[in-house]
Amino acid sequence: MSQPTDLHERYGSTERSRWFWPTIAVIGISIGVAFAAWVGFQDRPVTARVWAYEVKNDNLVTVTLDVVRPDPLAVRCTVYAQAEDHSIVGEKSLDLPGSTSQEQRVAIDVRTERRAVTGVLRTCVARD
Repeated sequence: MSQPTDLHERYGSTERSRWFWPTIAVIGISIGVAFAAWVGFQDRPVTARVWAYEVKNDNLVTVTLDVVRPDPLAVRCTVYAQAEDHSIVGEKSLDLPGSTSQEQRVAIDVRTERRAVTGVLRTCVARD
């Protein structure tokens, strides 16, 4: 009967230094902290969210937005209406002039080509 082959002898070994995994962990944590700081310090001049929507009839949806802007910026918000099959059946943009109020609630009437089931915020950005 032959002796079993020593696999380390045949293929070699790939031993890592005992500092390998701690070094990888420190690098990963450093990248994560740097990314979180970068995201945290990004300028967010305008934030908005859908406060409510109401399907008025087969050809009209009202989308109500809460718009928050720290500076008196002029803003353009775009919303769209979606049908049951997720197709877009209407879209509208609204320009809001600069305001001293940081928070503003606006209602946007969207005409639709057929009955919609929801209203969705596409964008709300500062205008030049």
